Amino acid sequence: MKIADMHCDTISKIWESRQAGSPQQLFQNDLHVDIQKMQKAGYLLQNFAMYIDLEKGLDPFTYVTELIDLFYDELELNKDHIRMATSYNEILENEKHGRISAIMTIEEGGCCKGELQNLETLYQRGARMMTLTWNYPNELASPNLPADGVVPVSGPDSAQGRIESASESIEGMAGSAKRLNQRVYDNTRGLTKKGYAFIERMEELGMIIDVSHLSDAGFWEIAKHTKKPFAASHSNARALCPHARNLTDDMIRVIADRGGVVGLNYYGRFLNAADDSPSSVARMAEHVRHIVNVGGVECIGLGSDFDGICGAMEIQNCAQMHKLAAELERRHFTGSEIENVFYKNVMRFYRQMLS
Repeated sequence: MKIADMHCDTISKIWESRQAGSPQQLFQNDLHVDIQKMQKAGYLLQNFAMYIDLEKGLDPFTYVTELIDLFYDELELNKDHIRMATSYNEILENEKHGRISAIMTIEEGGCCKGELQNLETLYQRGARMMTLTWNYPNELASPNLPADGVVPVSGPDSAQGRIESASESIEGMAGSAKRLNQRVYDNTRGLTKKGYAFIERMEELGMIIDVSHLSDAGFWEIAKHTKKPFAASHSNARALCPHARNLTDDMIRVIADRGGVVGLNYYGRFLNAADDSPSSVARMAEHVRHIVNVGGVECIGLGSDFDGICGAMEIQNCAQMHKLAAELERRHFTGSEIENVFYKNVMRFYRQMLS
């Protein structure tokens, strides 16, 4: 089975291992993702997120630049097995030559420090998808993570009424909240003025907008003020797990109607809404079924969040994806539907978005 995964944090884990003096390598490591494991499972492509934690105390743009340099170094060392892809045709060319495609994404728009020139530099260096936030408010938007992480299921109207005032106030608040190490989480706070400028420029460049981690209000502002399809690279169904990181049914429908993709997240906390919940293929399959029922079989893909998640996991690394395929088959998904989930939906999305 071919596999296309829309999100992992492996490059950041490798960077951290080297900072700690025990360097890991992309070809073979003890992380969730490496080249040998991907080859064993049949990976067609893997999105590698350059994940930035704004509270590490590093200059965020220098930080992301170091991650990108590491990413390029690892691809060069392993160019017989894996190559970067910035377009759909490059994915096909890599597949033709038996190589995995590596797609660079950015997890935390705050690394741009509110400067469009930094966004353009990231695009020029190969980034083709970006979340506007991670878990902290920044110059662009507010995240979707209240203190307890759990929110009631809600539709678009619950957020819309307070969007305009929230967008104005968050711009000044983001910097001070970060400096004071405060958590200012409010799902009614959306994009800032700079955030609007960024999504406009991202669409112009051809960089995919990723709404995972974004507040509810921010989601609906993206839906209203963009024209192209967008993705939630690693989010699940809030109807099954009422965590703020997940999507309401209304959100799933909007992504599906626009032609976007939702990437299934494997983290037990986003599958079951309990801190110590294990990640099981049975629960993963339930989220797949729900998203298919709500948005159709063409809107769901994989977004593992490998090397960014922890806890007990039935799929312990990327070599074990056959377990999910077997569970979906057991639940009477057809072979064609399983192929849609595992790679065809993401490939259709990239054919449209990565020219």
